[in-house]
Amino acid sequence: MKTVKSLIVASIVIALSSCATEFKIIGDDVPVAVSSAFKTKYPSVSNPEWEVEKEDGRLIYEAEFKLDGKRKEAEFKPDGTFIKEE
Repeated sequence: MKTVKSLIVASIVIALSSCATEFKIIGDDVPVAVSSAFKTKYPSVSNPEWEVEKEDGRLIYEAEFKLDGKRKEAEFKPDGTFIKEE
């Protein structure tokens, strides 16, 4: 069921890509591979804010969160591969 949801979200992102380059999504719409990779990398963080954007024709999932009192952002590919932290 989550795979179907992820595919629907990805389809919407692609369809709206001409209107916006990024938009917020709820945690339930984040692919399982992405949310699992996030939890593995940041086990002490709960309830990150998620955005999805299209960069160079690829979807990027971005988590915004606080870690050790500092605001952070982490980017992941749809397959859960970590890209970078800012």
